[in-house]
Amino acid sequence: MQETSYLEIKNYFENIVNQSNYLNDFVGFFQREWANRTASVKGLQSPSLTLFKYKLGFDGPEQNTIAVRQIGFAIMFNDIKVDDYEAQYKAIDIAERFAKKVLARINYDNHLESHFLYNSFIKDSVDISPVELSATDFGVEVFLNFKNKQLLNLDPDDWKDIEKVCL
Repeated sequence: MQETSYLEIKNYFENIVNQSNYLNDFVGFFQREWANRTASVKGLQSPSLTLFKYKLGFDGPEQNTIAVRQIGFAIMFNDIKVDDYEAQYKAIDIAERFAKKVLARINYDNHLESHFLYNSFIKDSVDISPVELSATDFGVEVFLNFKNKQLLNLDPDDWKDIEKVCL
């Protein structure tokens, strides 16, 4: 179990998109990035994987602190016709299948000892729900947790009011 960070998680999901044969675009955690990308000339290429939640908490005894990261991502189609309900249902269905493929990849990486997510995926934390962002944006949102070691060691050099002891 290795320590990890916000940026590693973001880069990991971006790499999932780059390595997949079925996802066409990636958007990081910022809502304004989604807005800018969908409004741009190029637009957002469907289907996309969009990160939208990152929450860090801590658990465990004093000597073995465990970080629990709650991650939320969505698989979205942003080109569905407004009044085509069947296409909207189909987009949600396909997005769910793609989300399960992403989860399968996460589970695969979870079992690689050399991977930073080794033994960190909490499979029973997964929750998948349909989502409608606008009249043309449909897909699923996925919530999951990772757990890994996260040391909370104090570095006296970071603090003016803590004495430094020379050994």
